Amino acid sequence: MPIFDTFAKRMKRIRDAGKPVIYKYDELPQPLRVQIAHILRDTIGVTPRSVVHDPIRVRWKWIHDTLAKERGEFVLGNKNTHENHENRCITFLIGESDFAQVMSFVEIAFEFMDLRLMKERGYWNRQQIDNAIAELNQRFQEHAVGYQYQAGRIVRVDSQYLHAETVEAAVTLLHNAGFKGPLDEFMEAHRHYREGNGKAAIVSANNAFESAMKAICDKRGWGYDRDRATAKSLIDTLFGNGLIPSSMQSHFAGLRATLEGGLPTVRNRMAMAGHGQGAEPIDVPQHIVSYALHLAATNIVFLIESHNASR
Repeated sequence: MPIFDTFAKRMKRIRDAGKPVIYKYDELPQPLRVQIAHILRDTIGVTPRSVVHDPIRVRWKWIHDTLAKERGEFVLGNKNTHENHENRCITFLIGESDFAQVMSFVEIAFEFMDLRLMKERGYWNRQQIDNAIAELNQRFQEHAVGYQYQAGRIVRVDSQYLHAETVEAAVTLLHNAGFKGPLDEFMEAHRHYREGNGKAAIVSANNAFESAMKAICDKRGWGYDRDRATAKSLIDTLFGNGLIPSSMQSHFAGLRATLEGGLPTVRNRMAMAGHGQGAEPIDVPQHIVSYALHLAATNIVFLIESHNASR
């Protein structure tokens, strides 16, 4: 269903013109919850009253049972009532007070639509699913909720411009290149970020960066030490094999310094991956984690675009 540009929305844009967008990260407004319920029902379907083995029932049951199992429960909501799975899911979405649990439900429901529903026999409308995802992301934006759905995960957004230019571009390029390992690690980094685990987010971001370089080397048959390869040695391999033309390498000297010193340094100094963190736990500031994720995305975009351009 299309999103209508209502009179109220136009008036709000006029009032807010010139004001910076301040994203919310721990609140899902009630109107947004209702809009998400509409999206889910429009795409998954509304449970029929009489047909017992209808595929729509099966869809809602999968979503319900998946979240209930992860929560360590048999049912969502009041176990003494006889609601169907769809109603239990919608009641949970509308009424649950724990923000992280509600977002987990949204992520599971949209992951089901995006990655599983198309495999259902007789379901073929990919465009409907893409429209549902696009509407969810636009609704997030309308309500200034700082998250977007990308490739099976809900990821945190700090700057809409940065997200569009780096995160979305990195996800698209990794997916189109068939680089599943780096893509999974990149999405894992954003999951850790959303859950507030900064150290794990930085580690996964660096893993995605290194895995993307390994994937490029594998595609091109360039050798590297699979057991000991570091970010620096992988970068040396890419430059040494002319991924960037030799005539331009001096121009990219500053870039090379950023690639070598930026993300791995953040990982090693802030995340302390594999080295322990001493007597006092290390809390990574949110802005450092955001920087690491966007730096990883920027590096991945540059390297894959260089790879694509020189094939």
